[in-house]
Amino acid sequence: MIRWFTLITLMFLAPALAHAQSDDYRFKGRVVDTAGKPLAGVHVSLRDLSNGSRINFTTRDDGSFDRRMIPSAQYEVTFEKPGFGTRSEKFDWSASQAETKEVEAQIVLESSSARAEPQMGKEAAAEYEKAYSAMQANNCAEATQHARKLLQMGAGGREYAARFILARCAANAQKLDEAAAEYRRAIALKPDFFEARFDLAQVLDKQGKHDEAIQEYRQAVTMKPTDAQAQFNLGALLMQKKQFDGARPHLEAALAADSTNAEAARALGFACLQGEKRDMKAAKGYLERYLALRPDAPDAADIRAVVAEIKEPTP
Repeated sequence: MIRWFTLITLMFLAPALAHAQSDDYRFKGRVVDTAGKPLAGVHVSLRDLSNGSRINFTTRDDGSFDRRMIPSAQYEVTFEKPGFGTRSEKFDWSASQAETKEVEAQIVLESSSARAEPQMGKEAAAEYEKAYSAMQANNCAEATQHARKLLQMGAGGREYAARFILARCAANAQKLDEAAAEYRRAIALKPDFFEARFDLAQVLDKQGKHDEAIQEYRQAVTMKPTDAQAQFNLGALLMQKKQFDGARPHLEAALAADSTNAEAARALGFACLQGEKRDMKAAKGYLERYLALRPDAPDAADIRAVVAEIKEPTP
């Protein structure tokens, strides 16, 4: 949800094994942004309040962390990442026990840009919550009603979010012109809004405005290069325009982000066959990967025939 909150859920779980030390703690969980997306590379620091000693680690690519063998003490735990507000929490882990105690937490960090936005009044904030929750529940009639009321009241720094709600609901109703206009308003207010860029590209593609869709997808993958769907969609559009060499890096990025993406493997195979920089060995490998992922695909026989005809250059 696009709002500032911190959720700490502590779960004390029975351990499977006892450690040699009797006063160990295990701290695990995830760090996400306000939209629920995982944050990698968050610096986590546990400072012992009694002597100032620290335990430092960072979150993994999926936003998770798992630190074992933490001595019992009272700690100030800080979560830091450039571009996000720092969070600090205090945990009293001074009690000793016979077995390791697991503490699980989900930490939500807000982007610095969001923290700098003008605050909405309580009534406007309530309308925003209703609009966003209704959109999440696929109740677009209610979401649109609350979003429009929010704009009338004054959405403050969250006008871009209200516009996004209106745009997504218009897109769901196949009101593509209206959706595109609202997405553009949202992007004008928040140029780094990945979801709005991605959605706008999809709408433009449906409208047959493929060149404009490609430009929006390019912006989207620049913001989030590891997004498999954005990379695949961009690569697929470039393939349709017979820009095979240009499509390859985006399809490769899609397959790297999601190794099970059979369609990306197939598209890559044909990109390698049809591009100016032909690579028969790579084409065969990607098409064989497609067949391994989808052996019962409707076109599997045709793809096997293509693979059989590929002649790799002799060294």
